[in-house]
Amino acid sequence: MDKSLLKQNEPLSKHSTFRVGGPAKYFAEAASAQEAMDLVAWAQKENLSYFVLGGGSNVLFKDEGFSGLVIKMSGTGVVLEGNEAIAEAGAKWPQVAKAAGGLEEFAYLPGTVGGAIHGNAGCFGKEIADILTRAWLLNEGEVGPEYFDFKYRYSRLKDTGDILLKAAFKVSGKCDEGKMKEILSKRREKQPHGMTAGSFFKNPDGHSAGELIEKCGLKGKTVGGAQISDKHANFILNTGNATANDILELAEIAKKEVKGQFDIKLQEEVRVIG
Repeated sequence: MDKSLLKQNEPLSKHSTFRVGGPAKYFAEAASAQEAMDLVAWAQKENLSYFVLGGGSNVLFKDEGFSGLVIKMSGTGVVLEGNEAIAEAGAKWPQVAKAAGGLEEFAYLPGTVGGAIHGNAGCFGKEIADILTRAWLLNEGEVGPEYFDFKYRYSRLKDTGDILLKAAFKVSGKCDEGKMKEILSKRREKQPHGMTAGSFFKNPDGHSAGELIEKCGLKGKTVGGAQISDKHANFILNTGNATANDILELAEIAKKEVKGQFDIKLQEEVRVIG
């Protein structure tokens, strides 16, 4: 393996939209399947745990950092082939959505293709499960959408740990820029802007996590530098000097209050790593 790929003690706050988190013992960007394979083999040889990072928009790294290897897929290419847009795992959604029609709902989804597939991301009535036609994985090779066993904010990758290299999505015609502007307007109207990881909790069956938290009177609640957004209560913000512990403590308050008042257990959508 090319050891020049490795960085030591890389601050994970640089790679998370929360802008918090301690250092990774080792950090590397993989631009190809071979580099990813070499990095995984090296981590296994060194008896290190490894974590594959997308755009950092749905993760919370703990203040203590990560004692293994963080691998970031850095390929960002997007090509059109027939009625498919084929994107590498590190491609950002604005780039993918602008390539062709049918993906406009995802135009302003934060994060990368790999991360969105991992968690079956959804927005404005569509989920990844609705648009994925096939994908290429490090261990399994080419697979169809049925491989992922998609459910609400779940894909099989959460259990297998396999690494997504690229994916194909069904498209048609040209991107509808008017529709994209409308979606951007809706996102700005409903969701807060700032250092956040998006929706912190999954919506329980038949309920909105944000509405439950709001009914507990927690909009605007702060712990240290972390705040439950006063615009949308399922968003936790780093107001400038938050720690991961501040965010986790605030999330626990929300979980405790919702459980106490409604007997509903909230489950994190954000992945806590460390």
